[in-house]
Amino acid sequence: MNIHEIKTKKLRWININNPAQEEIEYLRDEFDFHPLALEDCVTPTHRSKIDEYKKYYFMVLLFPIYDRKSREIRPAEVHFFIGKGFLVTIHDNELPPLVDMFRLCQNSQEARQKHFEESIDMLLYYILEKLLLYIYPMLDHLSLDIDHSEKEIFSGNEKKMVEEILVIRRNITDFRKIMQVHKKTLQKLTSWLQANDNFAITKNDLHYSNLIDHTKEFWDALGGYKEAIEALQETNESLISHRINDIMKTLTVISLTMLPVTVIASIFGMNFRSIPLADSQNGFWVLILINVLVISTIALYFKRKRWI
Repeated sequence: MNIHEIKTKKLRWININNPAQEEIEYLRDEFDFHPLALEDCVTPTHRSKIDEYKKYYFMVLLFPIYDRKSREIRPAEVHFFIGKGFLVTIHDNELPPLVDMFRLCQNSQEARQKHFEESIDMLLYYILEKLLLYIYPMLDHLSLDIDHSEKEIFSGNEKKMVEEILVIRRNITDFRKIMQVHKKTLQKLTSWLQANDNFAITKNDLHYSNLIDHTKEFWDALGGYKEAIEALQETNESLISHRINDIMKTLTVISLTMLPVTVIASIFGMNFRSIPLADSQNGFWVLILINVLVISTIALYFKRKRWI
């Protein structure tokens, strides 16, 4: 079974990777967890939540992970069972902070003393803090992508940046979906832990307030990124539209300039004996001169109108 455990005199942390039916049966027999909570552990929930049961709390939190191949941000779920003296974490082994922390506590006596000598709510705090701090580099990456897009747009690469802007906007939207209810979930968890005598956290304890502050920072940053990328998209579309208008304007001016020349050439190209200049030796050059004068007159008119 993919069940790993760290146990001290005070606390017990059970970590389960990629749970199957065998692991679910173990949790049912060992802790008598509610069937609905166990069912959530094997089926994607797509939203963060927390439920209160008689002897424990069940919490689901989504955290963003970045897929370098597809260049998209997608959610990774972590399920927590929080009870008196025990913590169960269930995940798909996709979040390095959680994996690394458990491995460190397994191998290091010093790490176990730091994280396991207080209370289960402090162990949970250390885990959540590492998971939330893991999000900041992804926010920085989004900010750099937005800055790069802005530079490219004003360097004349509007068409090239259309797809890039859509990728960034999709990632910001997905990021916001993942983090949307983190604040409320952690606020509810904090209030429940403070009201429960089985946990050491008090109303004056600032540890969980620090976690909630992180979620506020994430949400505010994502809101700013959303406004920035929307403004860049509008600017990019305006520049592309302006460039297309310039091209259409140029083509229109050329068409209008050549139209009289085409008419003159069509008239003098008719197969009639009485066509003027048909028998003149200098007729061709006279016709060219007329066309030049017509084109010059039209060009001068357009210039005075500031169309060119």
